[in-house]
Amino acid sequence: MRCAVAQRDADQRSAFQAGGAITAVGRPAGLRFRSDRASPFQVLTSLSPQAVEAVSLLAAFSVTTALAPAQEPVTFSRDVAPILFEHCVTCHRADGIGPFSLETYAGARERAGLIAAMTAARRMPPWLPDPGPEPFVGERRLPDEAIETLRRWAEGGALEGDPAALPPAPRFAAGWQLGEPDLVVAMPEPYVVPASGRDVFRSFVVPVPTERDQFVEAMEFRPGNHEVVHHAVVLVDAARSTRHLDALDPEPGWAGMQAGLAESPDGHFLGWTPGKTSLEVPEGMTWRLPRGSDLVLQLHLLPRPDAAPVQVEVGFHFGAAPSRASTRLRLGSKAMDVPAGEERYRIQDGYRLPVDVELVGLYPHAHYLGKEMRAWAELEDGRRQPLLHIPDWDFNWQAEYRFARPVSLPAGARLAMEFRYDNSADNPQNPHDPPRRVLYGPESSDEMGDLWIQVVPKREEDLAALKRDFAQKETAARLAGYRFKLERNPKDEKALFSLAGMLAALGERDEAIRLLDEAVRVRPDFALALSDLGRLHFLNGDVERAVSLFDRAAGANPALPQAHHNLGTVLLAQRNPAKAEAHFRRALEEWPEFAEAHYGLGEALEARGESEEALRHYRRATSGKPDFALAHFRSGNLLAKAGAEQASVDHYDAALAAEPDFVPALFNRAAVLARQGKTDQAARSLERLLQLEPDHREARELLSRIGNLPPRRR
Repeated sequence: MRCAVAQRDADQRSAFQAGGAITAVGRPAGLRFRSDRASPFQVLTSLSPQAVEAVSLLAAFSVTTALAPAQEPVTFSRDVAPILFEHCVTCHRADGIGPFSLETYAGARERAGLIAAMTAARRMPPWLPDPGPEPFVGERRLPDEAIETLRRWAEGGALEGDPAALPPAPRFAAGWQLGEPDLVVAMPEPYVVPASGRDVFRSFVVPVPTERDQFVEAMEFRPGNHEVVHHAVVLVDAARSTRHLDALDPEPGWAGMQAGLAESPDGHFLGWTPGKTSLEVPEGMTWRLPRGSDLVLQLHLLPRPDAAPVQVEVGFHFGAAPSRASTRLRLGSKAMDVPAGEERYRIQDGYRLPVDVELVGLYPHAHYLGKEMRAWAELEDGRRQPLLHIPDWDFNWQAEYRFARPVSLPAGARLAMEFRYDNSADNPQNPHDPPRRVLYGPESSDEMGDLWIQVVPKREEDLAALKRDFAQKETAARLAGYRFKLERNPKDEKALFSLAGMLAALGERDEAIRLLDEAVRVRPDFALALSDLGRLHFLNGDVERAVSLFDRAAGANPALPQAHHNLGTVLLAQRNPAKAEAHFRRALEEWPEFAEAHYGLGEALEARGESEEALRHYRRATSGKPDFALAHFRSGNLLAKAGAEQASVDHYDAALAAEPDFVPALFNRAAVLARQGKTDQAARSLERLLQLEPDHREARELLSRIGNLPPRRR
């Protein structure tokens, strides 16, 4: 960790970081502290008594030697305990996440020099941002006079004073700090972290047994083993898309940060770092936890030889539905290439707001090379409004920062960020010794640069426009990032695969096929790439080649649900619903909530005349994927045939909400409404359809028929 005894003295800072012997010029004797091998609190216990004494001496030397007026001695009971009780014992208490307790005089006196040094360096309490014009909720910044009191106490012999002057120690609730949650979920089984080696990045899926949608107003995270859990990101997987990833790995969870369709809900930041106090969401901004969804816990774990198994618990407190909707914006760069030895590598990014918004909070993220972070808003009148300044980034204490008062910004304002990185040997957090070139990537030895921004549009109707506008920026940034990676390594099969997927979604099918061909040349057993390549050839009409690729994908990974789904789709197109059904069911064995496989199985069953079971699978598809227009359309058709006319119209409406230009849904909706006698509504659907397809003969005939019919009397 980067710890400064005096901000003006870089040599003294290096000495304290190392925790080793101090030389005559204040530099460590050949030692460097490696923060990627230690928990955020470990530096507090890694200093030897000699090092602590040296640090205290350094602090003493930094004080002016001029004679000062006599001052009353500082004592623990009267002066120091109130500071520790207010700012420190939240973590440093019995059963707290800190490595020792500061609740008593004995515990504090033993570490008086360390307390003075760490607070003077502003390493404790852990709070990275500088003071700014926009304060944050829960700032843990010690006032200057408190730091001076702690220094004087340590230098004056750490006196106890009169015990009668000691204020009562704060009391903390046993167990859950926010009270008993409405729902507690936990990892189904513990994970044993390796005793040594590199940091472990591992994800875990946790089922959430809710019978209906809930709205979360607070969430509390209990790591179970804070010495090993470095930090966590929590995502919500409404589609249960990651269960098959867990099933493929023999150990609990799966390696890496692959998250399927899981995402941060409703624009919120869900995560945990040591010392973080769980915060309730801002008023009116609860987030939706869908019925039967999963949590995905992305954990950064630190190997330790004596570590107990990790089994995380999460507690939820439920509230009312939100009255304000938020979304997240991201500034940053995926095109990062930090040369070895570079001390001032920078990334910059910006985004001009298309609507009026309120900024709710920020979540900056970088790895060990991160040095300095700035974020601000540029107003159209030329003013620059600071939002965040972190002068000395520390990966071990990353957190989100919520504004004490939302920051109001008008349309046309530009959000901007700049992060600086230090890849030199002088950076004590550098995980590479000697320094080496570092590219963008998810591992801690790679580097990242993201600033997530939670915003609420001032007008609810502007939310969709904001999301559409920002999606264009994010798409361009992701494309640039993958192309940047391929410029530096043309055989990066993961970048080839990801770029191909984005280009296919944008309609650039030929280029996507070329990239996927290259990906499987680099890695012939790349099952996902083989499956996607087959899908694109199928869309191009080359069914024979598509089937061959799907077979290769299933052979490379027999448990890959996408390959079985795609084979089922081809067999349906070949009018073989029985064989298609077998493949769809095989896909659902691996991924029970695979919405597209439920839809395909519904089609196969409907083709065989099994309408009731087909409808059940269409409904499973829309349950996992509420905007699945085709599944809503098919459900509407079956319900209309069964005489459930209003239910069928509801599904057609859902299909059109997802795809407003869905012509078959417009026509079938009109037909059902006409049958119900609701001719005005039917006519509006048909008129909308004819705007899209003026030559639609059936629509014109139906409109002509209902035009002369009076509405049915109720």
